Amino acid sequence: MIGLRRAALLGLLAVLVGATAAPTATTSVTLQRATQALVDALAPGERAVWEHYADASLTYVTEDNEVKSRTQLLDEMKPLPAGSSGWIVVQEFRCTDFGSFAVTTYLMDEHETIEGHELHARYRGSDTWRATAQGWRLVAAQLYAIPQDPPRGAATSALADYAGTYTLSASTRQTIRQDGDHLLAQRSGRAAQQLLPESGDVFFTPGHPRTRRIFLRAPDGRVVGFADRREGTDLVWTRAAADGSAP
Repeated sequence: MIGLRRAALLGLLAVLVGATAAPTATTSVTLQRATQALVDALAPGERAVWEHYADASLTYVTEDNEVKSRTQLLDEMKPLPAGSSGWIVVQEFRCTDFGSFAVTTYLMDEHETIEGHELHARYRGSDTWRATAQGWRLVAAQLYAIPQDPPRGAATSALADYAGTYTLSASTRQTIRQDGDHLLAQRSGRAAQQLLPESGDVFFTPGHPRTRRIFLRAPDGRVVGFADRREGTDLVWTRAAADGSAP
C-alpha cells in the first residue's frame, strides 16, 4: 500500500512538474519572439509592434538613463534617417516565469551602418512582462550599454616617462613600470594591471573599459601624478617625491 501511495505521489509530482515546465518553456519562446519583434521594429520605426506589446503603464529606462512612458517612447519612434540602416539580434535570452508575470534578460547585438561606416554595439536588456487576457504585455524595460575597450592609440611620451611610484595616501601606493610596449601598474598584494595608451596621456586596462588613467603634468611637462577616472569621477594619485617628479 505504501509503495502504491509513493508511486502515486511520484506520478502526481511528475505531472505537476511537467505542467509547470511546459508553460515556462512556452513563455520563454513566446517572449523571446516578442522581444526580437520589438527590436526588429526599431530601425524601420514600426510603431504598431510597440503599440501591440507595450502595456499602458510601461516604464522604459534607456541606455542613457532616461526614464520614458509608453506615450513618450511611441512619440519618439521613427525610422532611421536616410543613409543609415541597422539590425539587432537578441542573444542569450533568459526567462523566469512567475505565472502572472515574467522577467527576462538578454543581450542585444546591434549592427548599424551610417553613411557607409560600420558601427557595432552591445546592450543588456532586462524586461518585466505581465500576463493579460490579450496576451503578454511589456510593463518595464531597462537597457544597459555594455562598454567596450577603445582602440589602442599612441602615448604622448616614451613609456618610461610614466614609470614611478604613485601615492594615494601615506599607506596606499602603487608602482607603474614599463613592460615592453605597455605599462604595468601594481599595488601591494594585488595582481599587476596592464595599461595601454588610448590617446596622449590617457591609458586604459583591457577588459575594464569603465576606467581610465589620465596622467597629469606640471607646467614644465613632468609627469606628477594621474587621475584614476571611473564614471566621470577622479581619484588623484601623486607621484612620489623620490622619483624626482613631484612638484
